[in-house]
Amino acid sequence: MAWKPGQSGNPNGRPPKQRALTEILEKQGSRTIEDIDGKNRNGKRIVARLLWEGVTTGAVTFPGGRKLNLGPMDWKDLLKFLYVHIDGAKSEVDLKSNGEGLIVEVRYANNSNNTTESAP
Repeated sequence: MAWKPGQSGNPNGRPPKQRALTEILEKQGSRTIEDIDGKNRNGKRIVARLLWEGVTTGAVTFPGGRKLNLGPMDWKDLLKFLYVHIDGAKSEVDLKSNGEGLIVEVRYANNSNNTTESAP
């Protein structure tokens, strides 16, 4: 049978494409894990806690108690990631102040050498 002009050969449209990785990540993120305070939380809430903790303190404490201190560039990248995903509109963040590059200084409270690291 010939199709009339303007008539679709597939009136119901193409079936939605499966997004396997998205589905796998969604399932894993919904799993319950014991957090550092001993309370059970879903993985997405733990990831959110780790992101905010990393940006606000420069370190993250994983379930199980292992602590990771972020270097200046890691901290800056994490800050950019959060900014882009919270605002949603920009794909890149320009960290400038009055047209000049922003200097980020990170000081570690437990550093016996009192070392300071900077990131452009």
